[in-house]
Amino acid sequence: MSGRSARAGRGFTLLEVLVALAIFASVSAVVLTAAGRSLSNAGRLEELTLAGWIADNRISELQLQQTPPAIGRETQALEYGGRQWQTLSEIEASADPGLLRVTVWVALQTSRGRSDPVPERAVTSLTGFIGVGPGAARQ
Repeated sequence: MSGRSARAGRGFTLLEVLVALAIFASVSAVVLTAAGRSLSNAGRLEELTLAGWIADNRISELQLQQTPPAIGRETQALEYGGRQWQTLSEIEASADPGLLRVTVWVALQTSRGRSDPVPERAVTSLTGFIGVGPGAARQ
């Protein structure tokens, strides 16, 4: 009994320490991977939210103009939420002659070297309609 109590007072063996470190390393790797994914998802959600607001604002601007916009495409650059953005607004006729269809694509501003079209690198797009004709101008 005295031999056993003397061994119990010495502490952990090297093997026990190595096993504990291996378990800790495995758990740490899983936690760090999950934290990285969480940060990535949060950044993506922030981009989607800001881009959605920009697209909605652009359609509202077009709807509130005194004269309806011309059919065609228009690109704009703007700063919003501390980031540089590009929008592409495409205005086209719809099946209803009293409505114009508007699609807005929103993308982050690219570096000078890349020139991919806005729709190909868009974070989001939004479609809306603008009333034209005699009934659309009522207030």
